[in-house]
Amino acid sequence: MLRRIAITLGAVVLGAAVIGGPATPAAADNTLLAASLNATIALNNCSASLVRYPSSVSTDRALMLTNGHCYEGGMPGAGVVLQNRSSTRSGTLLNASGTNLGTVRADTLLYATMTGTDVALYRLNTTYASIQSSYGVTALTISASHPVNGSTMYIPSSYWKQIWNCSINGFVPTLREDVWTWKDSIRYSSGCNTTHGTSGSPIVDLASNNIVGINNTGNDNGQMCTLNNPCEVDADGTTHAYQGQSYGQETYWFTTCLNSSNTIDLTIAGCLLTKPPGSGNTVTVTNPGNQTATTGVAKTLQISASSSGSGQTLTYSATGLPNGLSINASTGLISGTPTTVQTTTTTVTVKDTTNATGTATFGWTVTAPNPNCSGQVIANPGFESGTSPWTQSTGVIDSSTPQPPHSGTWKAWLNGYGTTKTETLSQSVTIPAGCTATLTYWLHIDTAETTSSIAYDKLVVALGSTTVASYSNLNKNTGYLQRTVNVSSFAGSTVTLKFTGTEDSSLQTSFVLDDLALTIS
Repeated sequence: MLRRIAITLGAVVLGAAVIGGPATPAAADNTLLAASLNATIALNNCSASLVRYPSSVSTDRALMLTNGHCYEGGMPGAGVVLQNRSSTRSGTLLNASGTNLGTVRADTLLYATMTGTDVALYRLNTTYASIQSSYGVTALTISASHPVNGSTMYIPSSYWKQIWNCSINGFVPTLREDVWTWKDSIRYSSGCNTTHGTSGSPIVDLASNNIVGINNTGNDNGQMCTLNNPCEVDADGTTHAYQGQSYGQETYWFTTCLNSSNTIDLTIAGCLLTKPPGSGNTVTVTNPGNQTATTGVAKTLQISASSSGSGQTLTYSATGLPNGLSINASTGLISGTPTTVQTTTTTVTVKDTTNATGTATFGWTVTAPNPNCSGQVIANPGFESGTSPWTQSTGVIDSSTPQPPHSGTWKAWLNGYGTTKTETLSQSVTIPAGCTATLTYWLHIDTAETTSSIAYDKLVVALGSTTVASYSNLNKNTGYLQRTVNVSSFAGSTVTLKFTGTEDSSLQTSFVLDDLALTIS
């Protein structure tokens, strides 16, 4: 049976004798009491203990060990692994004689599962040194070695303030109870017929006084592989149930998963602790940062992700998207037209074919359209009003006939000398926040260059320090072509629109501009 106490009617039923409250514990073997209740912790429905790794130091935050099925959030389902979750789990620390010393409290559940093993390890909000100073209690050390068959052990239960003494009677390769399966479980001799409330009690080796396991279950009434009735499973699948037999789970597994910082790292080679499903691969999702959008204006956002495994197909999903947006499960493209003014938090989850997952969380702010989002914001866009407010290299804005305008009389003619030359044309523009902005211009490129592969002469179009378009002698054309650039990413800013033409030492290239527009919508 799962050896915790049922504390509410909604808890797992642990036998009719305990639903209404704790039953009288089974008699312990009082002839072998050779240990104490030191460093045990009484929980509201289970037992626990104050523990340390072999490599822990006094300034480390203290640890509390109990069963996974004693987790305050309910028993983890088959295959579930919990890691690094906020917790306020508390218990009463006992001294050697079972006297209540005070309350210890966790701030983090470091690891818990009922798959492969049945453990829950908490980090407390105080250090070993502080506990030693306040209560005179030294934590029990988790052994770094596999327990030894036949060795003498004891199980101190803080819930009952009682100790069971026996020895290890072999190991069970596969122990099954209802939907849970445990590996290499410890089988006790007859002296440790533990009862409800002893869940989470440490199994302490009598010779070393180190923890080698944790008490977790026993067969209540002889049923086969049902809740409260674990069964031993042979390699060929044959099952055996032994009424009254109790079992525990090994704890040295924790020491196989510690990195140099004494932190549980399930990726360490040889780590025995159960990993989350699909944890063989790592899925990385690039966080795009907080996003803005406008109701009634189409929005797209490409989510980028990768898996450490080769040949993986990624599947994308998202929660908390603004109304009107959705994510393509195959490509990760978020698209749509927002319909509601709102602020949301979106979590994108990406899964590969091994079920390894990665997430990214970011915010959205969706606003109503800016009433100023209309019109065209470039002044003197066709150069028909002279040079103002343009800043230009000498003679760029002209009305000469060798290069005709697209319309009217004036145009901007950069380069065309056939010598090393750089010319510029610029103007400050303001793009209102929340607007869509589209830059258009008519461009004629005339060149004497004959190459079809080398860009000798170039025109760069920039907003601020960002290049938004570039051209060269390779883009030569007869007459004018209208070019279009989406510059909505600059909404809410005042930037300099700048055209820079550069020419090398021979063979002219002319970049001729006319009829520009920066349209706001």
